[in-house]
Amino acid sequence: MHVSERLLQLYADMNATTRIKLQDAIKQNLGDGKSLAVSFEELTGTTDPTFSTEAKSAADFASWIKDGKKDATFLPYYVSLLEMHEDVFHKESTVPKPTPVDKTSVNEVPLVDQTMVSVPEPPVVETPTPEAKSSAAKPRYMPEAPVPSRAERAKYHRTIEPARPRRKSGKWIGVLFILVLFIGGGYIGYPYVMDLLEPKQEAQVVEETPQPDPEPVVQDPETNYVWLASKNVNLVSEPNGATVTYIGDIGDRYEVVKEQDEHVEVNLDGTTAWAPLDSVTTDWPTGDLTDSALLDWVNANLNNEWLGESIPDFFAMNEAALTETIGAPYGRETDALNAYTFYNGGFFVIQDDKVHAIDWTNTQTTREAFSPLGEAVLETDDAVVYESETYSLRLFEGTNGQTRVRLTEK
Repeated sequence: MHVSERLLQLYADMNATTRIKLQDAIKQNLGDGKSLAVSFEELTGTTDPTFSTEAKSAADFASWIKDGKKDATFLPYYVSLLEMHEDVFHKESTVPKPTPVDKTSVNEVPLVDQTMVSVPEPPVVETPTPEAKSSAAKPRYMPEAPVPSRAERAKYHRTIEPARPRRKSGKWIGVLFILVLFIGGGYIGYPYVMDLLEPKQEAQVVEETPQPDPEPVVQDPETNYVWLASKNVNLVSEPNGATVTYIGDIGDRYEVVKEQDEHVEVNLDGTTAWAPLDSVTTDWPTGDLTDSALLDWVNANLNNEWLGESIPDFFAMNEAALTETIGAPYGRETDALNAYTFYNGGFFVIQDDKVHAIDWTNTQTTREAFSPLGEAVLETDDAVVYESETYSLRLFEGTNGQTRVRLTEK
């Protein structure tokens, strides 16, 4: 059996009085220091060479007991003495006892080391008979630690002193209340007193001048436009009238004034003109051509020798600049809206003293030549219209096979 298990078994079979008595004998024997082998021989009269020859004192043994018997040096020595405690007590009774070094009892901890040790089942003890109980003397309880006296326990009780009586401050509260009431009343009543002392002034009645109502904001009506959907549309002076004010071409755009009798009045630079509703449209498609593609077609398919300048430059000229650039025209005509200057190869449309369109006359150009430009914006039996973002290119076919091409800045 392991020495730690032997210790547990001995503790289970031995009462505390015997253990404390044995511990006192060990401490008395060890004294200031001696080896455990010598101490064991002196206590039991037998020798055991396995015990340590290192000197140990009574204080070392007491510390070992207090720390829980963790040091293995004392363990076999102490267990052997527990097993032979009767021999120790018998030998001690025959030897005169010297003055004890340390009689302090130390509380024991039954565990010897930190290793968990399984405790064996306690032996079955037969219940003694009443006669045996009466014959056996009941052991007296001996506490392992001394019980403190009543005087020592009294030290831990706190002395309770009576509480100090509070000072009576009722009169000061009353004084403060009166002061607050006096100050607050004066603060509240001061404006009323001053109002009674000051002379009253008659209230002056100020007549308010009525403010004029703001003028309503007149919103400009939404501008509507129409496009001529036929070639050579007669714009007359009145609905169903016979007097022609202006002859418009397909693709021309005008601002709408009003509608009446199957005609629409258009703004012709301040002149009254009416167009038949069956010759106009309010839904004008947007072309997908680029300006460069349209101008490239003009430069490649039309005779531009009579111009002598880049085509876009002409649309920035007035009539005087045009004459200075390519010379004086051989003819000039006007109508209700435009002026026309004629040159060999074509003519210019001047509107508001600015070049508005260039016409190429007698071009012999057919509508098949326009096919590289893609789908036309508007196409009729005698006219075709192509448009880019800036320009409108139109083909007019005559009854004699002659054609005219117009390039207009939109």
